[in-house]
Amino acid sequence: MLPVFKPGETVFVSAVILKTGDCAVYAYEGRTLLHRIIKIAPGGAWFADDAGRLEPHLIPWEKVRGKVLSRNPLAGGLCGFLYSIFRRSIFKAWPRSEARP
Repeated sequence: MLPVFKPGETVFVSAVILKTGDCAVYAYEGRTLLHRIIKIAPGGAWFADDAGRLEPHLIPWEKVRGKVLSRNPLAGGLCGFLYSIFRRSIFKAWPRSEARP
């Protein structure tokens, strides 16, 4: 979705009613992707990229996570660097509930 969104960028997403033209996040083959809705269908939404390199594809509603509201305002520059350090320190301190064999 360049130049609007860059790979790896953090965005805010909300589960609201989607319409044609919205950017949305969805699950596809084990990955989380962000593309523009080009058409709404009863069974899901048709997605494509702005550059026209991606073939339009239908994603079922249960795979659509929500509409992109905005990008993370803390993502760039010095502020983004400091936010990233803060976020990583919280993640390391967070208790993990994973069972290991």
